[in-house]
Amino acid sequence: MVGSSTDPPATLQIWSPDLHSSNITSTSLFPVGSTFIVGLNVTNAGALGGFDITLNYGLGGVASSTVPIVVDSATLAGGLFDPSQHFADPNCSILTARGDVIPVLNRIRYAVAVVGGCTVAGTGRLLTLTFTVINLGVTFIDIVLTDSSGHRVSTIVSGAPTIASIPFQPISARFQNVPGIPPVAQFSYSPTAPVKADNITLTGVESYDPDNSSTFGKGISKYLWIFSEGTVGSGMNQTHEFLYNRLFPIAGNFSVTLVVWDVDNLLPDRMTKVISVTPGIGQSSSFNWSGYAISSVPGGITDVKGSWIVPGIEGSCGSSEEHSSFWVGIDGLRSPTVEQTGTDSACINGNATYFAWYEFFPRNSHVIHAMNVKPGDVIFAEVSLSQGRFNATLADITTGASFTKLLKQKSEQASSAEWIAEAPSSSNGILPLANFGSVTFGQYYTGMSSTCYATVDGAAGPIGSFGSKAQQITMIARDFTVKAQPSKLSADESSFSVQWLYGGP
Repeated sequence: MVGSSTDPPATLQIWSPDLHSSNITSTSLFPVGSTFIVGLNVTNAGALGGFDITLNYGLGGVASSTVPIVVDSATLAGGLFDPSQHFADPNCSILTARGDVIPVLNRIRYAVAVVGGCTVAGTGRLLTLTFTVINLGVTFIDIVLTDSSGHRVSTIVSGAPTIASIPFQPISARFQNVPGIPPVAQFSYSPTAPVKADNITLTGVESYDPDNSSTFGKGISKYLWIFSEGTVGSGMNQTHEFLYNRLFPIAGNFSVTLVVWDVDNLLPDRMTKVISVTPGIGQSSSFNWSGYAISSVPGGITDVKGSWIVPGIEGSCGSSEEHSSFWVGIDGLRSPTVEQTGTDSACINGNATYFAWYEFFPRNSHVIHAMNVKPGDVIFAEVSLSQGRFNATLADITTGASFTKLLKQKSEQASSAEWIAEAPSSSNGILPLANFGSVTFGQYYTGMSSTCYATVDGAAGPIGSFGSKAQQITMIARDFTVKAQPSKLSADESSFSVQWLYGGP
């Protein structure tokens, strides 16, 4: 296994003391009827308070009568959590919560903790496992990483008082007592950061047989995909959506194992990866907003950028005043202030009217008279926060006109960022939403890079990069009729449109 600079320093390794390796391969040391020992070792984990670890020794965790080994015993004796050890503090002891050895399922689970506030070292033996060889063949002894519900399974934890899970690099083992050079299983997947309900494309074409890679399929005769929520697939490539009860999309951490067999010896190899599926963008509704927002802790939002194309009023204006505002800003999602700037497409006195504006709510909004916007203009807007002052910038990229306003706000929280089409309000309440047809935001439509972007908790990125911190907002009327509907984000994770559907009230 090749590590990287981002790998956690702690490791959990299944290791053979006879071969000094996790590659337990020999045609002479493991005849049928013999026994052998492996250890589950931990390194560089710091002070430990316990562990809960599940192991499979079938092919990718699949129970099978052809597995060439069977577990005889699993013991803590001689290891870090040996119950017979004597702590300096007489109030401390070892508690074994689970000690399951289930040969029929090819599975072992141990859950152990130190009680009394003591800890043990973070480098040493956790378990000693004894196996009997019952057949000739190949199998794997794997550390199980996730379950069918998307939760992480095997954990090591630090000791009291700050009990916490310790990240680790798993190193599982391969057992082989027949001759032959095994293949190498490899796969990749996309998207690399999937969200709930995404179809994930898995590609096994990188797999190969080192001594027969020139044959069709790089020496691979068969592919088996095993998904931790309980499904399997075959073939070089797969498209998979992680589902709960095989019906409903689910978020979480899921293991995917690819098992491949070579052509010449029918030997297997496997690779396991954990795919993290995030909840993705949430859904919400509003009586006056439509678009996207990102929420954070107070002080978490320091910059928001956006771009859009000024939409024209569709149809003729009637006698009533109607407005549609398009803006970016900070605050307002769950806070009493809003710092924002944008443009307006409105019907005023029976005429289609277009103008630019800024507002530091609860102060009044102000028209930017120095800018004359018109339908089709490309607009750039940014609101930033630095040293307690907000800076609102609006630029008409089409005409070259721009405006900047710097102001200190009271009671701001800087806890949300927004890209919004709005039905603004007057003293009489929410105004009718002017028919703007549709408005388009972001680089995909405007050609302006790094919009729509925000800086959240010090990290800058497009709307979609913030996962469940982001939400899509649909504007509805009091009777729940949809007034304005945003689209999904485009592939660049920033661009979207908002479609006008109903003016109100």
